Order: sequence, then structure tokens, then C-alpha cells
Amino acid sequence: MPKNQPRCYCGGEMKRNGTTSKGTTRWRCKQCGASSVKHRGDITNAAVFTAFIDHLTTGASLDVVAHRVGCSPRTLQRRFEPFWLIDVPDPTNAHCGRVYDQVFLDGTYTAGGCLIVAATIDHVIAWHWCKHETTRDYQRLLERIEAPLIAVIDGGQGAFSAIRKCWPTTKIQRCLVHAQRVVRRYTTSRPRTDAGRTIYQLALKLTRITTLDEAAKWGTQLHEFSTIYQAWMDEKTTVKDPKTGTWTRVWTHHNVRKAYNSLNHLWRSDLLFVYLKPPETVLEPDRIKSTTNSLEGGINAQLKLLARTHRGRSGERQRRMLDWWLYLKTELPDDPVRIARQSNWGQDQLAKVTTLTQNENQADHETGRPALYDNGIDTEYTHSIGIQKGQI
Repeated sequence: MPKNQPRCYCGGEMKRNGTTSKGTTRWRCKQCGASSVKHRGDITNAAVFTAFIDHLTTGASLDVVAHRVGCSPRTLQRRFEPFWLIDVPDPTNAHCGRVYDQVFLDGTYTAGGCLIVAATIDHVIAWHWCKHETTRDYQRLLERIEAPLIAVIDGGQGAFSAIRKCWPTTKIQRCLVHAQRVVRRYTTSRPRTDAGRTIYQLALKLTRITTLDEAAKWGTQLHEFSTIYQAWMDEKTTVKDPKTGTWTRVWTHHNVRKAYNSLNHLWRSDLLFVYLKPPETVLEPDRIKSTTNSLEGGINAQLKLLARTHRGRSGERQRRMLDWWLYLKTELPDDPVRIARQSNWGQDQLAKVTTLTQNENQADHETGRPALYDNGIDTEYTHSIGIQKGQI
């Protein structure tokens, strides 16, 4: 039997029987006489799924995509329903054991939750959904990736603790832009004291340091600052608590003191200038960066823009939308149509969901579990304060 010749539902062979008004070949069964046309569901599903990915990963609205496909937005939305159940592949399975020179870690918050992303300067490596940037959630992400040589973080304690536990040999580079923001939060961009202006200028110099000599000079200036203003920063003031009426001694210039301590801690912990002296095994030392700008500007900002463009989407579907966008930003993403075809265009997952829903909707009299939902109200009379029949 030719490969392109369809077979009837009764099992009989079919022969050509003219064409329809659209020019489509009509087939007629030799046994039962039933007439039909051959449908290429695979081609149709591929075209619709391509439109689905285009709608998710770009700013194209549903009306624009529907006009491009040639149907109404409601019809296209109905065709998209099973596609939401297709699982996005885990990109870490393709590069197991690969050691990167530098990995950037950061989290961003959307309506779907907190999204932690690990990426290089060129592509996305992996991501993880959670509620907050906790140590345990960062561990779940880092456990899927081989320990890199350098990791750049924004200063969150969750990422720092997870790196120490999962990647003990990895050197940590603190994002210098975030270090500047911490100082500016304490001193403001227009400090009123000489010490505040001095420590703020020291923080601004961080992103302009390009050599080890400049880094050593910066460390010397930080030490000179502590020598000059240490007595001033140690001053205390006695204040009265308006609620309890007790007198306590507090730091008089606590904001400048916090700004200095933040820089001094990073300097003593050797977290500021790792990019100037990378490990010897780094393949491309010239591409080592000192900030997470490539991750925040190239990935996180685009994720928030996409979420804002499709802001009416629910949490679960927003997560699936961002998952597809991130997967296409990995180093070697597979064809989304091929992934959907392997999942039978979401029909297998849809069948599982339907079966699960039907099972949950059945009451279990042995355990006493009620049905998930019901389709009517019992109109039989019951002598209770519930539903009553008749007039009062």
C-alpha cells in the first residue's frame, strides 16, 4: 500500500475520488463506500505550535498571531490549550560535566514567583523557580551545574552560602555595581559629611579599576579612610526610646559606618578584584567580568519585559512562557516543534490530566474523601438547617 494512501476506518483500502471545492483530493473506500479527505494533522500542529512559540517568546499579541495564521483569536486560543502542558527540556542534561570559566547568578521576581537564573556571558545555563532566594533553592540550581572557576553574585546571602556548600573550589566575585548601590543606600548620592563624600567616591572608583596596581591603591585609600575617620565613626549618642522610656547609646554616624564596613568586609574577604587575578585554568581571561550586568540587562530585563507584555497571564502559564524563552536562550536549544512532536503535541499530558481530574472527582466512601466538585444540588428534603423546600 502506498505510504501516502489513507486507509478507511473500516480497514479497507481507499482510492481517489475527485477533489473537493477547495481542490483537496477526495478518497473513497472500496469496501464500505465512505468518502473522506486526508488530513495532515502533523503539519497543522507544527504550524500552530510555531505560532504558539512566537506568541510566547515575542511581544506579538494574540490578535496579531491569529491574523497571521488566518483564524480568530478565540480559535487560536483553543488550539493552544494542549500546548501549555508540553514540558520544557532541562538544558543541563546536554552539557553534563562541562566546567565554565565564569557563571553569573541572580534572581528576579515575577507574578509566577522568584526565578533564579545561572548564565554565562553568552547564553543561559539553567534556571529554577522558587518563592524566595534562599540557600536551599540556590543549592537545587547549583547541584545541576558543574562547579565553575568563578561565580559572580549580587551579594545575596542565599547564593553565597549555596556556593560555599556546592562549589567549594569556586572563587566568588562580588558584583561591583551592587557594592556601589549598598554604599549609595547608606550615604545617598549627595552625602552631607566629608566622610560620607569620601567613602562614596571610593565606591564609585570600584568600576574604573582595571589593574592590580589600581586595586592595591584603592585598598590603601580605604585603609587611610579608616585611619582618618575611625574616631569620628566611633562616636556615640544617647537617645531615649519613646515607647519604653529607656536610654540607649547608638552610633552617631551609623550610615557612614555601615557603608565603610560593607566595603571593608568585601576587601578583607577578597571578593572585589577576583576578575583581575583569575585562576590559571581560565581559557579566556579577557572575558572575565566584574558585574552581573550581562545577566540583569540581557536576561532579567527581557524576562520582565516579556512578563509585562503578557501581564494578564496566570502564574503557572507565565512560568511556562518564561521557561520557553529561557530554553531558546541556551547554547544549543532543540527545535521546539520537534519537542512538541515527541510529546504528541501535548495530548499525552492532557490525557493524564483528564484521568486525574476524573479520579479526584469521584468520592471515596472507604476513606471518606468527598468529590472534588459536584454538578448539582440535592433537592431531596432533609431535616436540617441546610437546603429546605417550601415556603416559610
